[in-house]
This record gives sequence, structure tokens and C-alpha cells, in this order.
Amino acid sequence: MQSAVTPPEHMRSRPLFVHLDGARTDRFALTERLLHWWTVSMFTIALLTGFWMGNEFETGTTQFNLHVASVILIGAGIVVALVFGSARSVLRSLKALFIFDRVDVAGITARLKDPLHRRGDVRWGKFNPGQKLLAWCLLASVVALVLTGISSWQTGGDLYAHHQLAAFVCLALLCAHVFMALLNPSTRPALPGMVFGTVKRSWAAKHHAEWLERQETSRRAGSH
Repeated sequence: MQSAVTPPEHMRSRPLFVHLDGARTDRFALTERLLHWWTVSMFTIALLTGFWMGNEFETGTTQFNLHVASVILIGAGIVVALVFGSARSVLRSLKALFIFDRVDVAGITARLKDPLHRRGDVRWGKFNPGQKLLAWCLLASVVALVLTGISSWQTGGDLYAHHQLAAFVCLALLCAHVFMALLNPSTRPALPGMVFGTVKRSWAAKHHAEWLERQETSRRAGSH
């Protein structure tokens, strides 16, 4: 009898037709990488200048101008990337990051039924459910941060406590992202993908097998 936490057939590991010989595979295009680091840089400046201002929302000061400019430049960077860069690669990755498919739902359900049992044979796509949940939390906190920031500015700082709370939530989520990228052993090998564009195929086969197989299938189809 199948266990209650055993993933369905489409989630189980299947042999890949590619050779896992330590070679690398493409993960993020140049536009995606530049947009990612631009957004991280501007977001960091926005957080630092926000904490520098405190509850003083006086327009015209250096910290206020930097704070507002960094937020505007995040949006400008997205527009530039979509207009002048590879919009297709950006939109494709955003779709993969924010949409939960049936494998994600089945994996989350199995984990909720047995939280202590971590399966290593689930065939995730480009992003796993943890990455998707973090992305949604970051998006929600950024939206809250912008809305409370505008409200605080319009009211002269009356809603600063809400804006500060949203800032701390954003900072905590950003720290979690940095931890996963730099320190967590299972996700740390993904960092070269956002720096140089490629990751080890062996790592991708273990942690993102479904995505890797689609990647290789598309590449082979394009070569004919």
C-alpha cells in the first residue's frame, strides 16, 4: 500500500537522459542577473536610507532623496530590463517563481502530513516551493513597505510604526534569502547561476530535475 506521504508518480525521481559528468548548464540569462543585482542594490539602499531617516519624513534631505530615488530606480530597472533586455527570459523565470504547479502542491501536502520526513527524490521545477513562498512573502512585504511609506510621508510620519514593521519584515526575509544563497549547503551551489549564469548539472539534477530535463529537451530540440 502506498504511504500517505509518498509522492505521486510525477514527483518521483526518474533517470535523466543527460550525463551528469560535472558539466554545467545555463540557469539565468544576463538580463535576469543584471536585474536581480540591480534590484538588490537599490533595495539595500532603500532600507539603509530608511533606517537612517527614522521617523523624519522631511523632503529635500539627502537621505530622503536617496530613499525615494532608490525605490523609483527599482521600477526603472524593471522597465529597462523588459524593454532593452531579454523580456522573455525574465517573464519566464517570474512565471516559474510565482506560480505553484501540481508538483509543488503535492510536495507541500506531503510535507504537512509528515513535517519531519524530508524527501530528496521530488522532481522540482526551476524553483522549489520554499523559494516560491519566500518570493511571495518578499513581494507582499515590499508592497506593504511602499504603501506604508507613502502613507507615512503624506501624514508626516504618523504611520511610521507600520512602515518600520514592514521594513523589519523585509530585512528578515532578505536575510533569509542571503542565508540560503551563501550558507545553506543544499542551496549554496545555486549562487553561481545568479553570478555567472550557470550551475553544475549534477546539482540541478538532484534539486531541480524537472527543470533540468525540460532545459535539456529544449536545447536538443533547438539544435535540430
